[in-house]
Amino acid sequence: MRLKISNPRYGFFLNVPGLLIVLLWVVLPAFLLFYVSVFRYDNVNPVTFVGLHNYKHLWNSRVFWISIDKIAVFSVGSTALTFFGGLVLALSLSNVTRGGGILRSLMIIPWAVPAVISGLIWKWMFSPDFGVISDLLMKTGLISKPLSIYGDQTLAMWGVIIADSWTRIPFMGIILLAAILSIPERLQEAARVDGADSLRRFFFVTLPMIKGPLLVGLLITTIFSFRTIDIIIPLTAGGPGRATYVIGYYIWDQITKTLNFGVGAAAGVVLFFITSAITGIFVYLLRKE
Repeated sequence: MRLKISNPRYGFFLNVPGLLIVLLWVVLPAFLLFYVSVFRYDNVNPVTFVGLHNYKHLWNSRVFWISIDKIAVFSVGSTALTFFGGLVLALSLSNVTRGGGILRSLMIIPWAVPAVISGLIWKWMFSPDFGVISDLLMKTGLISKPLSIYGDQTLAMWGVIIADSWTRIPFMGIILLAAILSIPERLQEAARVDGADSLRRFFFVTLPMIKGPLLVGLLITTIFSFRTIDIIIPLTAGGPGRATYVIGYYIWDQITKTLNFGVGAAAGVVLFFITSAITGIFVYLLRKE
């Protein structure tokens, strides 16, 4: 059977391979996650159906609620820092006329570095013994003794937020830069003619025109921050005193240390619903936009 390009079924058949991949790599693992979450699967007792018992265990677990609190702080901090960093980067590069292509290529480097490697890099930089950050702060007189994020809970959270944002700022910068460059120049010229300064042009011309791409970037950054553990593991290992013990780390511990796959799957389902709710909010805002 030969189909014309104008035939709707032609497009459907072209999408079949992609649909099969989605079913294999997304739908099937999601089904297995929900399936395991209602079983007692702890590698000690026989695997039996327990219904919502694993979710009840999470509800009564103090450590689980600590991880929820930490991921909320981490996600808000990382997303906010990524947004401001990406916006400043995009605005700066949008005004570059010569060598802009080279600068944009260099901007991608932190995003291209694997997150685990980024965690190790920042671990060396934050080291109180030979880290460059403590050295620079001491030489400038801002601190009198080496800075250690490994003995202070607040500094530890700030440390992982900065390290995570460093890898995501280029991504946000690329999205916002593309949006800024797509703004018609005549709008900026009209604002200049009306006497608007740079700040007014940003708030009344640039920001409204990039609101859609901005929401997309915030959505992706927020969702990624909720599942982040690959930077936290080499940098702080969830410490000190569970100061950076996010929900992803809780799931990691349940699966790799206690081998309680049922509870780990239940925590994964909770994370799934949290990220789905956040996605729903952003999708609603995008539809309004």
